[in-house]
Amino acid sequence: MAKTPTFPLRTFKNGPLTGYTLAELLVVLMILGLLTAIAAPRITMGSDSSVMRTNTAHLTTLLRTAKVSARRTGQSTKVFIAPLDKTAWIEGQGQTLHLNERLSLEAVGADIEAEDETIGIRFFADGMSTGGEVKLGLNTLSRTIKVIWANGEVRLEQE
Repeated sequence: MAKTPTFPLRTFKNGPLTGYTLAELLVVLMILGLLTAIAAPRITMGSDSSVMRTNTAHLTTLLRTAKVSARRTGQSTKVFIAPLDKTAWIEGQGQTLHLNERLSLEAVGADIEAEDETIGIRFFADGMSTGGEVKLGLNTLSRTIKVIWANGEVRLEQE
């Protein structure tokens, strides 16, 4: 059987050691992973698109919650939207949704539901609503949430 040639390990006698150990590579990868985990959310947290997406989702959810509540309880439910304060809430519930101050907010609802500068959109037990439209804007971004009066559907539209 032929002998396979072997090469001696490099030692300090033959010259300096080259390369990195597996442990050193793993430590570097862990440090990079930690830095990425800390930095990545901070980079996207304050961006216009994330602010718009988050606030639009919260307002859409509030409107849909009111619709479901009206259907479930058999009683009409009203959502108030205050464009100047940038707040929205469901009548009779203690929680208020505070939208980001950087947003521009325009709301249109049925005239009979408007109180002061607060717009009201009412959802009825049969699924209908008074209808309305809420426009959110931030710099060049804008989104419109429409509430269809005939079926109370809450639609999100991008512009």
